[in-house]
Amino acid sequence: MPSWKRTTLPFGTWPSPISAALAARASRRTGSLQAAGDALYWSESRPEEQGRQVIVRAGRDGVREDILPAPYSARSRVHEYGGGEFLAAGEAVYFINDKDQQVYANSSGEPQRLTDAPRTRFADLTLDPARARLVAVAETHPPRERGAHEPPRNTLVAIALGDGARGRVTELAAGRDFYASARLSPDGARLAFIAWDLPDMPWDSAALYLAEVGADGALGRPKHIAGGSDSAVFQPEWGPDGHLYFAWDETGWGCLYRWDGASTVLVDEAPRAELWRSQWMFGARCFALAPDGRFTAVYFERGLPLVRTGRVDGDERAFHPPLQRDAARLDDPVAAGDGFAALASPPLAMPTVIRLGRGGLQPVAATSSAGLSPDSLSRGEVCEFHNAKREKVFGIHYAPRNPHHQGPRGALPPALVLVHGGPTAMTDAGLKMRVQYYTSRGFAVLDVNYSGSTGFGRAYRERLDGQWGIADVADCAAGARFLARKGLADPAKIAIAGGSAGGYTTLMALATTEAFAAGCSHYGISDLGLLMEHTHKFESGYLHRLLGTTPARWKGVCAARSPLNLIDGITAPVILFQGLEDKVVPPEQSRLIVDKLRARGIEVAYHEFPGEAHGFRKAETIIAALEAELAFLKRVMRVG
Repeated sequence: MPSWKRTTLPFGTWPSPISAALAARASRRTGSLQAAGDALYWSESRPEEQGRQVIVRAGRDGVREDILPAPYSARSRVHEYGGGEFLAAGEAVYFINDKDQQVYANSSGEPQRLTDAPRTRFADLTLDPARARLVAVAETHPPRERGAHEPPRNTLVAIALGDGARGRVTELAAGRDFYASARLSPDGARLAFIAWDLPDMPWDSAALYLAEVGADGALGRPKHIAGGSDSAVFQPEWGPDGHLYFAWDETGWGCLYRWDGASTVLVDEAPRAELWRSQWMFGARCFALAPDGRFTAVYFERGLPLVRTGRVDGDERAFHPPLQRDAARLDDPVAAGDGFAALASPPLAMPTVIRLGRGGLQPVAATSSAGLSPDSLSRGEVCEFHNAKREKVFGIHYAPRNPHHQGPRGALPPALVLVHGGPTAMTDAGLKMRVQYYTSRGFAVLDVNYSGSTGFGRAYRERLDGQWGIADVADCAAGARFLARKGLADPAKIAIAGGSAGGYTTLMALATTEAFAAGCSHYGISDLGLLMEHTHKFESGYLHRLLGTTPARWKGVCAARSPLNLIDGITAPVILFQGLEDKVVPPEQSRLIVDKLRARGIEVAYHEFPGEAHGFRKAETIIAALEAELAFLKRVMRVG
């Protein structure tokens, strides 16, 4: 609609076609993508079904069908974050059921339970057909009576599929703190896997190992192939030539390598682009290998997907420039049929499964249509600005957009600076309904890939080492100044919001800067000392790297960088949201700071949600949080 036909209303007050209920319906999450022959399988979390995660199948014709009946939900909770929740193998699909964390088989009709290990969770399944078994990561928790602080035990295990021993769990590898990505060679003679130990996270020093598989199915002594010692391996995969391929950030940027049995060879790289992912969850992938020797690799360049294709046995290489117009993000590429497929996040449409071919990106099946009109959606544009140290920072700017309304001449919109979680993660310009909920009402949004984010090389990620609560805060404050300097937002009406680690950065920004008029913390951290004492095993060493502390000396730094102890610096209004089943950031983290803020007379609102854990999945929760957050920001920033 031409601007002269639009109704002029104050920014932030525009009637929007994107209701909170529509945003919830369009907030389905896609999990991992897999292929079996021509068929594609993926998992899909549905807010309208209380967050149940369904497995979906689509054939070559694109017709999709749910293959996991209610009430089953495919979700692993290993490391609390899960991933690797199902395996498509021929006509059978194996999955971890959320309710009991056991492995089930679903070939036809009602799923059949395979394992019976009540204190053990499973993830990251792979098939060993010659021995009629699955290989999986197992996380066994101690009996409750032995105390809450004893960590679980992580191992690689085999799960028998044959008659007689069906469901029996046998230990294959133990002694390391963490295991992932066990992948069997095509001849079944060797097992590749990655492993790492505390205090490292997988992106710090995950190492690749290779072990011979004996006649009895037991593993021989593992041989170290690559990674460790401050470099990390990601996604080992066996190629059609019998060689082992993997992503490795030895150079500071993730590249594709091959182990040929004697040496490690660089197969493909893209200058200053990242073929690598932060492995918060099992099963993620950044490249795919086809049976005929072709490969597809999805790099990140300035936060945008860069697709490179070629052959592993030759010098043929081709690349597609960043695909922001078609897909702001591509994940989990797989070889499917005679080509490749991936999960795509377009900038103006719902996430979709696509096939990659010479004709570009061809949609297979969107997760939901939700009735969205592109005219109501704001396209994210990658931007760059500098922090106080003159270091480059990346972000994604979304301008206010509504086909029926515009702001008054000369006026500037209110803005929301978003802080992603992790903090070792990244945001992208794919369609996000929370963003569109605001931009369609006349808000600007800046989604920041602050220091520590993945996708910009190891040095960018390590800028946060020892500086959490400082560098991230400085980058977000620089983002607020960028909006004001460029005339993209009203300097007096810029708020900050984030979840988990992003919630921590939000609270620290309010406590240590004057850059923001209000803050929104979703299951954020207020007391680092409390987190250090009670965090789960997976992240129990993570905080030391981020804070520059050691197991012997951390209390002083934690006290100095805890928003709870910097409460006098918080003068702006704050709203907090918390799931009552959250094991990563328990409710006490929010309740403590709410009580202190109220005692000081700071305007604060607090919302708790039963049945929600770390990240909100239910439609009613998403709706309630969106509506409460918007109403709060409009009121405290005097929008309208």
